[in-house]
Amino acid sequence: MSLPADNVIIAFQLASGLVRGRLVRLGDAVNGVVDGHDYPPRVGALLAETLALAGVLAGSLKYDGVFTLQAQGQGPVSLVVADITSDGAMRGYARFDADKVAAAAEGAPVPNLLGTGYLAFTVDQGLKVERYQGIVDLSGDTLADCAQAYFAQSEQLETKVALVSAPPGDGHGWRAAALMIQRMPANQSGAPILTADDADDAWRTACVLMASATPKEMLAVDLAGETLLHHLFHAENLTQWEPKALVARCRCSEQAVVRMLQSIPRTEIEGLKDDSGKVAITCEFCRTTYAFGDDELEKAYNPPTKSSKA
Repeated sequence: MSLPADNVIIAFQLASGLVRGRLVRLGDAVNGVVDGHDYPPRVGALLAETLALAGVLAGSLKYDGVFTLQAQGQGPVSLVVADITSDGAMRGYARFDADKVAAAAEGAPVPNLLGTGYLAFTVDQGLKVERYQGIVDLSGDTLADCAQAYFAQSEQLETKVALVSAPPGDGHGWRAAALMIQRMPANQSGAPILTADDADDAWRTACVLMASATPKEMLAVDLAGETLLHHLFHAENLTQWEPKALVARCRCSEQAVVRMLQSIPRTEIEGLKDDSGKVAITCEFCRTTYAFGDDELEKAYNPPTKSSKA
């Protein structure tokens, strides 16, 4: 069987469930989101890694709706956001000041690009289910550091996260990958019976093996994720589950834009028209522009009613 190298989330466990993890590999899925926005390379890399991190976090949850990860800060990049639906549709964008990005120090993206702020995860499953949200201050050098801090502080789970990305080159577009492992509670159902020393040793071994994964391996186009996990963890009672596919797909639509326009008083619409006399709304995620002239606006605010049958 030919295994896909890209655009998947792979769930796995080690040491009979003592350690659980997720691997995300992104090729077309991340390139479809990042490419075409004219992001500076450092901003593109930050967005690519946000998408990969969203993948491993969403992959560890059971939900029917939308998982959103966003980092908001006071630095040159004021916002970077990615969301993933339960059926694997990804999208994201970054908001930034180009001059400030150009002047920012190289290196650590959190302090140099995002600055002070917070990282938030949200799971929205509709009006009938309470929204779940987790928030942690931006700290450390990378988004991986922030995610690890969140799990340590809020979930009391020892967690290791690795994030890597690469810009277009060698005939390929943007690429990104994320690898996360977590030490699960020893008293959970089905957990192996181990001494404290044995459990500590299993976790340390998993961390050492994970750290041996190179960026080149994590991003390789000719190395399937299942094969990478086998290379890293085959001696640790590795169990892998069926990969889940990911794809770049925006959820914007003309109907959604119409609903947004209808929330604005009709008397205020005139001030939103451009030089051509149209109201143009551009989706921040996919850059699709929806333009509404007078006729379209009239239909939006006064939709035709269905005549009743005699």
